[in-house]
This record gives sequence, structure tokens and C-alpha cells, in this order.
Amino acid sequence: MAEIPEIVRTIVHRVDAAGGRALLVGGAVVDAVLEIPIKDWDIEVYGLDYEELSTMFQDMGPKEVGKAFGIIKLDSRLTDGHDIDINIPRREDKIGKGHKDVSCTLDPRMTPRAAAERRDLTINSMAWDLYGGRIIDHFGGMSDLEHGIIRATNPKTFVEDPLRALRVMQLLPRKGTLVDPQTMQLIKSMSYQFPYLPKERIYEEFRKLFMKADKPSVGLEFLRESGWLKWFPQIGEQIGTLQNPKHHPEGDVWTHMLHVADAAALVRHRLPEEWQEPFMLGATLHDVGKVHMTITKEHQESGIGPDGKPLYDGQDLYSAHGHDSYGIIPGSRFMDLLTDNRKLKEKVLMIILKHMFPYYGRDAGPSFFKRLNNDIPLNIIGYMALCDHCGRPHRGIGDPDLNSVYSQKCFDMFEQIGPEPTPQLLMGRDLIEAGFKPGPDFGVALKAAYEAQLDDEELTKHDLLMVATQAI
Repeated sequence: MAEIPEIVRTIVHRVDAAGGRALLVGGAVVDAVLEIPIKDWDIEVYGLDYEELSTMFQDMGPKEVGKAFGIIKLDSRLTDGHDIDINIPRREDKIGKGHKDVSCTLDPRMTPRAAAERRDLTINSMAWDLYGGRIIDHFGGMSDLEHGIIRATNPKTFVEDPLRALRVMQLLPRKGTLVDPQTMQLIKSMSYQFPYLPKERIYEEFRKLFMKADKPSVGLEFLRESGWLKWFPQIGEQIGTLQNPKHHPEGDVWTHMLHVADAAALVRHRLPEEWQEPFMLGATLHDVGKVHMTITKEHQESGIGPDGKPLYDGQDLYSAHGHDSYGIIPGSRFMDLLTDNRKLKEKVLMIILKHMFPYYGRDAGPSFFKRLNNDIPLNIIGYMALCDHCGRPHRGIGDPDLNSVYSQKCFDMFEQIGPEPTPQLLMGRDLIEAGFKPGPDFGVALKAAYEAQLDDEELTKHDLLMVATQAI
């Protein structure tokens, strides 16, 4: 109670003075019990109408962002930076197949028990009486939280929203250890409803898994056990794709990917914020190309590789040459299931495409890493190489501080080169000043000069001009 922000206390006292009752509900209660700082204050108010609440908090910039659902969002600039939603209890009736096909009826006279019963999981059905200072737990949420059990509050209503299956995916590694068997059966029975889910909601649950869970592998394994993995074949097909036991004694590509995803979760906080999410997705998808590029016994017997070309000497069983470049195809398809965010997708695909380059360049000079840094910052691909290296039991699963010569070289070169692409020294205006007329050859000349610049940093602009001249 002592850690409740003053602005929240103010809201509670106003509600109480008006004859209402304010309860903190949802995931914030779980965070409070686990002594995790509360970021989102979801306050449910009983006994007062929606219009009364809107008027009561005019000084806090109320936004009726979800009026149909009885939700008022307060302006964080006027609430000391706290994210606070105030809502009225509501009844929901399914009227269609889609996630949003529900009819909502606001009911401020609803009892806390009835309101709690409509929530997805028992741990989320708890409420915290912010005025009286006690936890209200009608459905055993506290016991389930203590024992790490993820359990449906009401089996009859749980199945009405298929998004709840993916919510369990991201909550299990964060708030639990196992899914109640009956609840797991409900989730399996809901799988057919996946096509009715909007991709933005699917993406949001995956984002929470990858950005909040310490072990995303738990959520991914849940998808496998629940049967929901079939909707994400690009990652599911990694199951059973064998690898060379000399390099991957941990097993198939799926097993390796789980280790890499967990290692990535350990280091994501070290990356720039704009790279954290694409890094987690890229780590999960980095080897999806192996599904289509791995050399099997059948390939060796026929002499034809998975790309339809004759095998060459030295292609070992279960090797997967070219899986990095091929991986952008299934990687792109997976990203299309989640989002239309082009910039996020481009970063993820670049990680997939370049994740082998630290190995390719283990003996390379600065020019190699300058080119690589032009495509993706070396620290990002360095951490990818480190997590890839950690995703094998004989090298220390999930140990992000394990030394890797491949990643270390990326980090060392990053210190020398810096985060930005190497700036082009010779520009088009330089060619014009030298007497060249703009035209199709300009691009050829400038590219040749830039390549020479990357190969030899000692070259002057005059030297590069000579290179450009010879290229035309």
C-alpha cells in the first residue's frame, strides 16, 4: 500500500467519496504480488456510471479511447507519468467468429466476483482493493500463482476468445511453470479459430513473449504442445531437421533455435532499443533456411542437393550451405503473419541474411567488416553470432558472456568503425567538377570508387577519381 503512487491514491479517494469502489485488476495485481513494479494501472470502478467517471477526472485529461468497452484512458502527462486506465465492469456476449465479434454491455452494478469470472485466467481474476488494502481472490488465483499454474477462470467463456491461447504462450514463461491439463485441452480445441485473429493482436502477444520473457523457449514449446505451432510452419518445420552432430550435439534445428532464443533474451537489454525486437525475432528465425537447404542421405544418394544442383565434394551430411540467404523466404512469410511493419521486417531479414558473416569473415580484414557494417551494425550481428555460438550444450547453453572469436572480432571492429555506415568520399558533384556529364555511367563510376575506398582507406579523393574514370 505504501508504494501506491499519490495520483492513484487521489483517484481512489475521489471514487470512494462519490460512493464508488476502485479495484486494481488484471496483470498489475500479479505484478504487485510478485513485487514487480507496476507499469500499467488498470482500475475497475464499481457503483458509478461511465459519464460520472468522465466528468470526475477532467483534470487528468480523460480520453474515451474505448467508450464501447467502458474504458477511460488518462493522460500520462497529467498523472505524473503513470499509465492509468479506468473502466466500468462489463458483460460480453459472443456474436460472431472474429476476435472482436462481441457485444459489450456496461454494468457498474456488477459484483466483483461476476466481473472476475469473465477474465481469462485465474491469476488475472484477482483484484486489489486499493482503498481497503486487500486482495480479492474468488477463483484461486493466488494459489495458482504460488504454484505456477496457468488455469482458465471459466472454461465455458475461455474458449470464446482464441487470442487467449497466444496470451498463455507469452504468460507461461513469465508468470507460470505449467498449464492446467483441462485448460490445455481447451486451448487445443480453440486452434481452428486462429484464422479469425487479426495479425496486430497476434504480433502483440509474440512481442510480449520475445521482449518480456527470460526464456522465450517455454512459450515456443507451448505452441508445439498445444498444437498451435501448425499456424506458424516457418518455425515449426525446424522440428526434425537434423544437424551435423559434430557441430550441433544438442539435436535438431528446433532445439538449437530454442537455446539461441533464450541466449538472445539474456543479452537483448545490451542492444539499442530500436534493435531489441528485431534481434529477438531474428534469433528465432536465423536458421529457418536449414529446413530447405540441409543435405540429407537422400540427397547424397541422388547426388542432387536441395537446391536442385549437383552436390560438390566436401558437402557433409546435414550441412546446409546457403541456408542464410534462403532463410529470408520463410523468414519473410513468418513476419507477414505478424505485422505489416516494413522497417521491422527489413531488420529481421537482414539478421537472417547476415548471421553467418562473422564466420565467413573470421580471417578477413577491415574492408570485409566495413561492408558488413554498411548492411547491419557490427555489434548487432556480433551478438547474433554470440547467441548462435551459445546455442549448443558443449559451449555453455545460454551463457552470453562465453567468449566467441567470431563475435569478438565483430565487437572489436565495431569499436574501430563505429555504428554508422562508411561515408562515401567521392560524390557525384566531384565527377561533375572533373568534367563528367551526369548519366547512366555515374552510378558505375561511383560504385567502383566506393569499393576501392572500402578496400584501401589510404586512397585520397584524387585516387578515387582515377578509379572512377577507369570504370567508365
